[in-house]
Amino acid sequence: MNNPQPWWLTWPPAEVAAAILPLFSSSTHVEEGSALKAVASWLTTGSYRKPWAIPGTGATWFENPDTRVAAEAIQVLDHAGLLMRINPTSTSGSYIGLTRLGMHALQTNTVRQHLGLSDATPTA
Repeated sequence: MNNPQPWWLTWPPAEVAAAILPLFSSSTHVEEGSALKAVASWLTTGSYRKPWAIPGTGATWFENPDTRVAAEAIQVLDHAGLLMRINPTSTSGSYIGLTRLGMHALQTNTVRQHLGLSDATPTA
């Protein structure tokens, strides 16, 4: 008997991202490891239990404009497939690192193209 893989294992990452984005509308922010566990649970069970936010821990990240800019830039790199996030345990923080595509983009000097930018860098 043919046992097909679940949809989330066969869909492209961007499609999975579009499917899970509504899950994040219930809170302004959540701890990344908790969010990953909640989304994984939703994928496998169809039931989503909102991850809890630790009061005061994330709010300053979202209120500080400098931190927001850095976080948004990292998010763009993540969305372009140049960076990825993992959280190996619930007791440690998230880790961010280059993907294979990110390594390749750096080696071939094509980061700007992967981000959909022109070759010219903006001037200050």
